[in-house]
Amino acid sequence: MIFSIAIAAIAGLMVSCGGKTDNNGETTEAEQAYTFSVQNNITGTTGTANCHIPELGAPMSFEVAGEGDILDVTATVKVKHRDKAELADEPRATTELWISGRQDDNKDTKITLTADEEMQKQIVEWLSQPTGTELDIIFKGKVPKADLDKLNAKECTNTLVL
Repeated sequence: MIFSIAIAAIAGLMVSCGGKTDNNGETTEAEQAYTFSVQNNITGTTGTANCHIPELGAPMSFEVAGEGDILDVTATVKVKHRDKAELADEPRATTELWISGRQDDNKDTKITLTADEEMQKQIVEWLSQPTGTELDIIFKGKVPKADLDKLNAKECTNTLVL
């Protein structure tokens, strides 16, 4: 009897702390966190004449946090100065990452992530660096989960807006 009460208490504690139990009272793994990815890297650049500075194909990685209909998305893009690129314009006030894709109903889905103020300062410094200099640009934003679902694991148009 005491053993049964102890097992019930442990199972209750595990459920209250995020664990799950199956029909036999066995503990199962908690649900995995939501993951987001796209099949390709940076496919284009736009914005000022500075958009010609980074090499195309810069790799990206994503982290998603939160629950519900709106999720926090962080993207890291590793940019590298293109050969013979020079700072051409005053840098933009903001740098953005656009991820977009066409759906089966022929409508576009687009998410926009932005570099924060501290990251923007690093970008401005990087723009005047020599050929070959690399920088990990971190973009953040709150994105509807429904939009992430539409773009997840697909080939998308990924635009760096400098």
